[in-house]
Amino acid sequence: MAIFNDTVSHKKKFLASMIKAPFDQLAQTCGGLWSSADALTVGLQRQLCKLPHCQLLYAVDTTGKQLSANIARNQVDNTWRGQDLSSRPYLKGNLPYQGLILSAAYLSQRSMQPCITALQAVRQHDQLLGFIAADFHLKDLPEMNAPALRRAQRLVYGPDHARPSRIITRVDENYDYLSYVLITLLQEHGVFQAQIHFTSSRCVLWSVENPLQYRLHTVEELMKPELFIQYPKHTYNRQANTDQEKIPLLLAQIKALREGNDTNYLRTASVNIINDLVSLSFASDGTQYISSEEFLNRELHHWLGKPVHANPEATAPLHQN
Repeated sequence: MAIFNDTVSHKKKFLASMIKAPFDQLAQTCGGLWSSADALTVGLQRQLCKLPHCQLLYAVDTTGKQLSANIARNQVDNTWRGQDLSSRPYLKGNLPYQGLILSAAYLSQRSMQPCITALQAVRQHDQLLGFIAADFHLKDLPEMNAPALRRAQRLVYGPDHARPSRIITRVDENYDYLSYVLITLLQEHGVFQAQIHFTSSRCVLWSVENPLQYRLHTVEELMKPELFIQYPKHTYNRQANTDQEKIPLLLAQIKALREGNDTNYLRTASVNIINDLVSLSFASDGTQYISSEEFLNRELHHWLGKPVHANPEATAPLHQN
């Protein structure tokens, strides 16, 4: 049971970091659509691609009544509108009057699978309107090497005095929202490559509108809503070899690498959806290129370097739980 609880805890922590920014934006969008069930359903349907592994997305009022349709990957089911969900496990406890919470694991009545529901409060003019709910099957949620990240943070790596330690930058401080911006640009605004420069707090973007010229943006520019005016709406690029549902996972894994070690730290990272490549530049190495699939499947130790013992005279092997 302890191992199961640890696994659930790791998955919930990673899920929360991955969906916080898109849920914040979704709550703002849905606040203006709340009075129309049809408009609310369409608004949620358009945002589903930003929530990888989400099985079901829907809106609920403060009494537990479902307002929108049930929105799945390949289906919008209006027959569930109006159902009373107040007795469901995720609505019986303390509900968020602002922000996001994740429920405890429970058995889904719809799929009969262990499930976690994310609830995002929707407010307008200081009034709580209700909640956006998203169901995730526990078995589908990746840990994204969370145990490896935890081990990496415990281990001591060989020092390199010629290389300074990682410094927290504006990109680090605002990464969750910036990742939401990059996900939106890559999925919906014709950007096919995004490069993050952590040290200088800049991002470089390439767009199908003018692929021969890149645009350099500061963190402050990326956080302004009018940024999206500079990049017209586009359907997801037909030439893309990266599944758009992978994009949030790639940016979340980049964050894990950036925070995984303060000496051999990640300096720049790039995602190209046409070539399906991720490029990474660490403080101790040159730039490396890898497919998105391989990048998501590799352990963090592969990138952070070979760990050494805190006691250099120790000879016993490291044991991993």
